Amino acid sequence: MHSRFRTKGVLLAALLALVASMALPHHASAEPEPGAKKKGFRLFARALGAMTINRVYCGMATTGEICVDSTNSSTIGGGFWPKGTPDQYIFNSGLQVAGIVGPEFPTWAGDTVGGFFFDPKGTTQHGEEVEPIYNASNPADLAAWPEAACVPFNAGNPNDESAALFDPLLQQDPTNTDPAYSYPCRKSASQGDVWFVSWEGNPALRAGRKHPIGVLVETRGMGWNFPAGNEDILYFIYTFYNVTSTNPADYAAYRPSLRPILLQKAQDFHAAVAATGVNVPASGYSMTNLFAAFARDDDVGSAGANYSSVNLPFALGYTYDHGFSPNLPGWKFDPSIFSSPFFAGVGFTGAKYLKSPTGAGSIQLFSNTINGQPFAGAVNDPRDVTQLYRYLSGTLSPATGDQSCNTGIQAQTRVCFINNTSSQDMRFFQSSTPLNLPPGGSGSIVVAYLFAPPVKAAGSINNTDVKPGDPRRLTDPTLLAAGANLIDSITGFAGWSDGNGDGIVQQGEFQVIPKSLLGKAQVAQTVFDFKFLLPFAPSSPDFFLVPGDDQVTVLWKPSTS
Repeated sequence: MHSRFRTKGVLLAALLALVASMALPHHASAEPEPGAKKKGFRLFARALGAMTINRVYCGMATTGEICVDSTNSSTIGGGFWPKGTPDQYIFNSGLQVAGIVGPEFPTWAGDTVGGFFFDPKGTTQHGEEVEPIYNASNPADLAAWPEAACVPFNAGNPNDESAALFDPLLQQDPTNTDPAYSYPCRKSASQGDVWFVSWEGNPALRAGRKHPIGVLVETRGMGWNFPAGNEDILYFIYTFYNVTSTNPADYAAYRPSLRPILLQKAQDFHAAVAATGVNVPASGYSMTNLFAAFARDDDVGSAGANYSSVNLPFALGYTYDHGFSPNLPGWKFDPSIFSSPFFAGVGFTGAKYLKSPTGAGSIQLFSNTINGQPFAGAVNDPRDVTQLYRYLSGTLSPATGDQSCNTGIQAQTRVCFINNTSSQDMRFFQSSTPLNLPPGGSGSIVVAYLFAPPVKAAGSINNTDVKPGDPRRLTDPTLLAAGANLIDSITGFAGWSDGNGDGIVQQGEFQVIPKSLLGKAQVAQTVFDFKFLLPFAPSSPDFFLVPGDDQVTVLWKPSTS
């Protein structure tokens, strides 16, 4: 157990075929724009909650933390798999952002700024709630579901990037005719969506930075219990908004129910910064080279006995127990999950980019960090946003006090530090490709959280210390043709061939073990590629009964779906 404030701190057939084979106070939202409808409110709006829709238990907080303890304990982890067991895989995780202020605001132009929505050190966190957690699995939440939390509908708003992530069939629920909504709101795209909004725009939270950057983050989590493999995956969509402009026209591309929230926080940002003696222009400013990262403090089994590595073609970072221990106190290994081709031992947890701001999921830089820097050469957690920017952009420099990377030239390998010395209390971050956000601009990343058992590979059983090896092997066609690292086989690697002959290793060219970490990563990618459209019951049609002599004739109209 650990303290948070410690140093430790479809085509549908294609999917089915794949699976079968494998301190500012909180401000209330502004009044809706003319014509918009207001929903009810919950008496006990929550800053803490949990996703429990499938076999994963994942707590969350509106500060921007994911798989954090949902009771606000500082010593208990927040990510358990399978749900209902004491089997902890994640202590805490969440977002980090860093970028450069554009030239439009000379007072801050060129400043390196950012925010820790999650800081494994617990000393420089900047995230605050804007909108509380709404959980579609909770009837009270469902009854008070705000229109802003409906699955985004992009009719008339083609530039609303978050809406474009969903199949049109998921953007509206034709059976929902509640007049409180301005369109047929679909409250949940999955079997149990969660939704909340955070930001880092409070200038009073100055630890590790000169001032905030002005970023608001809309978070939507999703989960399903089907198809096979998907019951161990959670999906998170993060949309970043530049809220430095108070000009309503800068937010006109977004759905009407979201615009008042964005504009209100822009006004809050201007007022709070003005109170420090700085006046941001009403037109705001751009953010250049804004990098977003997902950072994780995984505690898989025994926290001090972990390794962590990355599969770059899959854009997948992961953590595991160094020996896949079969006998941790209280742990039991359900044969429905851990039977052959797997074995009964502590499994994997990982985070996969399904979408980057600039397109397909890819990693700008991956690196291990280690709690307390226990040996020479280990990379420590970033101490402030200036160092955070170097980390996320892949420009670490010993001349500025950073540790040296141990995997070659970071700009080429996209990997900085991999611990192959001894198992430790591991953390990792993986940054995504950069955004350039004009005032009012937005961009999204999509992340899958994965949990999987270890594959019974040659050398994996009774091996008390499986080191990561060199993850660069997975990007080298010559080396990969001769085989992967042992740990890659345990994650589900079963072979690779250069299907298109271009000499570039791509995730679609891998053969994988179904229901392994890599198998589930392929499932997650396919679910995303088909815009989250999974099988669901069709909408009820209008029908009529015509009685006859010992018979009834049923007539119906085509349903809306």
